[in-house]
Amino acid sequence: MSEQAPVSRPSGASAEAISCHYDVGTEFYRLWLDRNLTYSAARWGDPRQAAVSLELAQEAKLDFHLRAVGVGPGDSLLDVGCGWGSMLRRAVEQYGVAAATGLTLSADQHNYVRALDLPGVEVRLENYEDYRPAAKFSGIVSVGAFEHFTRPGLSADEKVVIYRRFFERCHGWLNRGAHLSLQSITWGNVPRDATGFIMAQDVFPETDPPYVADVLEASAETFELIYMENRRSDYIRTLEVWLERLRTRQREIEAVTRTGTFEFYERYLRRSIYGFKKKQFQLCRFVFQRH
Repeated sequence: MSEQAPVSRPSGASAEAISCHYDVGTEFYRLWLDRNLTYSAARWGDPRQAAVSLELAQEAKLDFHLRAVGVGPGDSLLDVGCGWGSMLRRAVEQYGVAAATGLTLSADQHNYVRALDLPGVEVRLENYEDYRPAAKFSGIVSVGAFEHFTRPGLSADEKVVIYRRFFERCHGWLNRGAHLSLQSITWGNVPRDATGFIMAQDVFPETDPPYVADVLEASAETFELIYMENRRSDYIRTLEVWLERLRTRQREIEAVTRTGTFEFYERYLRRSIYGFKKKQFQLCRFVFQRH
């Protein structure tokens, strides 16, 4: 496994901004996330059915994306924004993927995945805008990273240009006819001129989620959209479980973090639940096929 530091300022959140939220300490996140440290919305079943554990719901989310891109034994996978490596690990251990590459701007995440020493897995401390793969991939997944690709203050047109460059890169990195599976928070019923009052820059600095229309416009020239879902309920339920687990482990969290960390994350989770319930935010999954 290798590493490479970012060489240019990204269009969206910088490495410093990403570090502000994600490099609080892996032990902190281990206390309230699932056992595989999957820090994005899980995929829950029918809420009318018996309760499913966070672990199973997170695995269902990973399976959704891996099946969407159709990878299997001998294939290669790129995970843009790989977090603590749960997608990479499931790809090589459960789907037989021969080579899985993850990109992250979080030093904690990068070091954690490297320490796992997973066969066939390479993790890079690198912005996707700087990445230059040596070969094409059988599939690409990106979960919870797209929100960070642009920053507040940019016009809608400027954001679409940045998103379009992402899709153009993915098009060039994929085999002919291969798939890209994308999961992202998107803006809901919020006017464009009001987003700055809602997005908590103290939580996610230099971050501004996309509108669905921007994603579709930016991808149209290079990809065909073959599936899309908006499941706000998936994020609401995930956030509620995270909040419950965070509160349950308050004493342990306060023992391994600096003063105020518990209160900050408890407030951030509550605010996020409110935003999704008020339809300010959506949780969208897109599956694209390379033109």
